[in-house]
Amino acid sequence: MAYSYRVKYEETAETLEPVCELFDVDNSEITMRFVAAALGVFVLVFMFIYGDPGGGTLPGLLLFFVKFLAAWAALAAAAMIINKTVWRKAVRATAVGDAEEMYKFRREKNGKNITSQIDFYEDRFESVTKIKTRAFDYGRAIKLLESERAFGIVIKTDKNIRAVIGFPKEALVDADMEEFKNFLLERCPNVKNKIKKLR
Repeated sequence: MAYSYRVKYEETAETLEPVCELFDVDNSEITMRFVAAALGVFVLVFMFIYGDPGGGTLPGLLLFFVKFLAAWAALAAAAMIINKTVWRKAVRATAVGDAEEMYKFRREKNGKNITSQIDFYEDRFESVTKIKTRAFDYGRAIKLLESERAFGIVIKTDKNIRAVIGFPKEALVDADMEEFKNFLLERCPNVKNKIKKLR
């Protein structure tokens, strides 16, 4: 069966960097949300154990909850703003180091540069290297990610671990990126017809 779309590129520190950045940026957003949620729950529990929220009256308690939820929402918004500004620079620097480490590891393991290839068929996509071919059903895709330089498919593996199959955008062979994205949206039922844009 002929593939519908193909991605092909030689792995170098430079070509792996946008893929690592895509993964790191998505992870940092998940981490920031988790931190904001956990901090809010911690403060609420702390207030109930060691404080007297609302003065023990029902109207006071309701007012306390309204103030608490407003402060929690403000904290979450601040965390997202920090993540997209100051923290993003740190994530980009991390991506450079991650790409260099990944490239070095894969080159040492294989003895030479690897050519990565991803073939997209009507019912599946396959990640192909000289070492092995891995096939994935589109139903395993839980999220599509896109940055300025890279595109990625987040999947759940057999062991229920989250993994990203990503590539630099220029690696898409002789095809239009918008048409390719529509192709994936039509075949990935669990991504809810959207692509998460990472800036």
